[in-house]
Order: sequence, then C-alpha cells, then structure tokens
Amino acid sequence: MNREALKKAIDNLSMQMIYLHSTNAYFHNGFDPLIPSQPLEGQFNIATNSYYFKEIQNVSGDKHRILVYRTEAHMRYLKGPIPDELKSDQGNEEELNKLLASEIVAEFISEYVIKCDEELPQDAILEFGRINVSHQVWPYWREYCQSTCARMPLPVSMLPMYAINEKTENL
Repeated sequence: MNREALKKAIDNLSMQMIYLHSTNAYFHNGFDPLIPSQPLEGQFNIATNSYYFKEIQNVSGDKHRILVYRTEAHMRYLKGPIPDELKSDQGNEEELNKLLASEIVAEFISEYVIKCDEELPQDAILEFGRINVSHQVWPYWREYCQSTCARMPLPVSMLPMYAINEKTENL
C-alpha cells in the first residue's frame, strides 16, 4: 500500500454522493428458489474498476471539480456442496458456472469533491480507489444485496463488514 499517495488523496477529497448506477439479478441453470433445503454456497466480491473527472457549477456560479469512481459488486450462489478442488483452483470458472444458481451484480457510482487546486497524482487517485472507495461503497452493497436476496427469494446472506487486510494492502 502506498500510504503517502493514499494520504494525499484522503486529505484532498470529500465524499459527495454514493448511488446505485445499474444492476442485474438472475437465476441460472434452471435453479428454482422455492425448492426448500437446497445447499447453496455464497461468493461475493467488490472492485473499483474506473474513474473519471467532471466539473459542476452551483447556483452561485462556483465551479467544483469532482472525481467519480465506478465500483462493481458481485454476489452469487452456487449449488453446493462445492468440491474442494474447484474452490482452490482459480482456473475452474467454467466448472463453477455449471453450479451457478443465482447472481446479483450492481454498479455503484461514488463522487468526491476535489478540495485542492492542483491536480491529484495518479498514484493517489488509484490508491484511494483501490482502498477507500470499495470500503465506502460496501455498506450500500450489503444493504442492496440483502434486500435483493429477500425479494428473489434467496437465503439472505449477511455479508461481513469490509475489512482491509494484509492481502488487500499488498496488492
């Protein structure tokens, strides 16, 4: 983790808004959620994929520069139990897709006002997107995922709190 770059971004960005931009929810492989006691295993991830800049002008005529991030979150249920060799082998996505029961995908937009006049360095923008943005979007994703599972009707999985761990720090 580049702590210096991250601090530069944290000191110069102020959260403006986080909102759901797009979403899709599917059942796959003939899965019927109304059959009771089906063994399902949940998997989830989140990643900030891109960013861009925009400028807005308020009613007073003041202009503000905004840094906008796009973050994609995924949750899926696989028909279980999943064999250990499929869990441990990253290259078996095709085999895992045969077990896919349902999937929820959501894209969130998060906007940050840039508080400084100078340009933020790209390493600060990237590090902030990698660490902070996903962390800030996660509660919105948790709520959306839980309520969507209830509506589909799928087991409502309690997504854990987002944690920055050693693996995340060293990416």
